[in-house]
Amino acid sequence: MKYDILTVLDICADLVVDLGDTVPEFGQKEKYVDDFALDMGGSTCIFACQCAKLGLKTTGAGVIGGDAFGQLVIETLKNSGIDISNIIKSENIKTGLGLHLMKRGDDRSILTYSGSIGAVTPEQITDELLKSTRHLHIGSYYLLDGIRDKLPDILRCAKNFGLTTSLDTNWDPSEQWQMPDEIFANIDIFLPNYNEALILSGCPDIHEALIELAKKVPVVAIKMGADGGLAAGCGDQFKLPAIQISKTDIADTIGAGDNFDAGFIYAWLKDLPLMECLRAGLYCGSVSIKKPGGIAGQISCDHLLKYLKI
Repeated sequence: MKYDILTVLDICADLVVDLGDTVPEFGQKEKYVDDFALDMGGSTCIFACQCAKLGLKTTGAGVIGGDAFGQLVIETLKNSGIDISNIIKSENIKTGLGLHLMKRGDDRSILTYSGSIGAVTPEQITDELLKSTRHLHIGSYYLLDGIRDKLPDILRCAKNFGLTTSLDTNWDPSEQWQMPDEIFANIDIFLPNYNEALILSGCPDIHEALIELAKKVPVVAIKMGADGGLAAGCGDQFKLPAIQISKTDIADTIGAGDNFDAGFIYAWLKDLPLMECLRAGLYCGSVSIKKPGGIAGQISCDHLLKYLKI
């Protein structure tokens, strides 16, 4: 098999602004901020980089604009070990941009310019590409405007070709949270965070949400930040605490959930037990927050296997 992982890339750059104690105001008021950083963003871009660093042969179908942000993303993906041959460059669009406004502590507001994120088309996910892959991962579901309506067909086709599949919806900017039953019917692993699980299940309690979602998808893993994670599948349920990270060691939480996804799926593709998949996800997600941005804190396969003691 040519690839272990194929994902639909939500290509964008991240401009992260550390507000400190500053509160932005309109009315042309100018204020100082503590710091800023520019890095590759995108949920599935970060996910793909961690997969590649764990030794999984990884590619992604995506679009970049003919601009400096696009060049930043393509170089970062390539340097992380991703096969970039399925990425298209378009001079007619701008590369997407996520503006992260970091508040003192661990909260943030995200403002997104879609651009290249919504430019991926169904034609890029060819039968030939699917047949060359073991696993298809979908992230940023609600941002993929150019392909979202066809994702049920793509996932169904992937399953027919023998691929396993996973989904991390991420946040819905419209807050409508529409999710076709055909999506769930063709997903093997569902990877929401706490709030997404509650909303999509319609349950007020996270344990009830886990049970409800597990009726639709064979494996569910819910990310709960500092409270750890939950997982259900094959008749088993597990809750594990978060990896203990000192607050002084936390740079930011950007990409933690995406790195969790990569660690969980890596372990799952290695046929490890469900609890070990959850442990792997929590470790990849937790360790990544020690460094700023989504990829600087990513770990190697050897690092993860040493932690898992296998």
